Amino acid sequence: MSLKGRRILVTGSSRGIGKTTALELARQGATVVVHGRTMTDELASTFRSVQAVSPGSIMATASLARVEEIDALFGRIAEELHGLDALVNNAATQKPSPVIDMAVQDWDEVLAVNLRAPFLCAQRAARLMRASGKGGAIVNISSVHAFDPRRNYAHYSTAKGGLQQLTRCLALELAADNITANALVVGAIATEMTPPERQAAISSAIPAGRVGGTEEIAKAVAFLCSDDARYITGASLTIDGGLTLGFCAHRLDL
Repeated sequence: MSLKGRRILVTGSSRGIGKTTALELARQGATVVVHGRTMTDELASTFRSVQAVSPGSIMATASLARVEEIDALFGRIAEELHGLDALVNNAATQKPSPVIDMAVQDWDEVLAVNLRAPFLCAQRAARLMRASGKGGAIVNISSVHAFDPRRNYAHYSTAKGGLQQLTRCLALELAADNITANALVVGAIATEMTPPERQAAISSAIPAGRVGGTEEIAKAVAFLCSDDARYITGASLTIDGGLTLGFCAHRLDL
């Protein structure tokens, strides 16, 4: 499996799953667009690590809640990289709140970043892929909460549920252009947002006995971006250590 010569955008790649994914794709030969909402030390650090193994990679900032900034991002990609071979819709936001108290502004922001932005990025990426005549791949990072709701995350769960259906719609409509679209349904992963004490509590509820590592998601993304996955489209690959087997995560408040 090689990604040599592939141009891949990973949204929200300054830390966590996005960072590890950007590094994995770069190690496999891809030219990576490292993206963050704004310029931060985390984003700059990730970019330096990616560029060290993939010198042609670029760094870009854009608020995915703003259509004009998404347009500017893809305009830059077209100008500097002359196309795109894969898109990883990883960026997401969470604003926990009980449904009864949830502000409409928070609902709108979470839906804008977690669902509308993946649609807009996929649309613009597909246009570049179609123009190249070579096709491409779209990978959406979804969640077990697309199917299993979590308290105080109604907007997040709704967005991820919509992302699942968007993935299937993209797969159906883009297959003729040799563009695949797939989703990774991600469970509990060890990131900066999950402190060690919470990881320990969650692990007891997971059949595998542990939370996942970001590298386990990154390698699955790399596979779906490669030619080895050309006949896979409209699929959802669950990576959760068995969390959703036979019981509901929301009962455990995960």
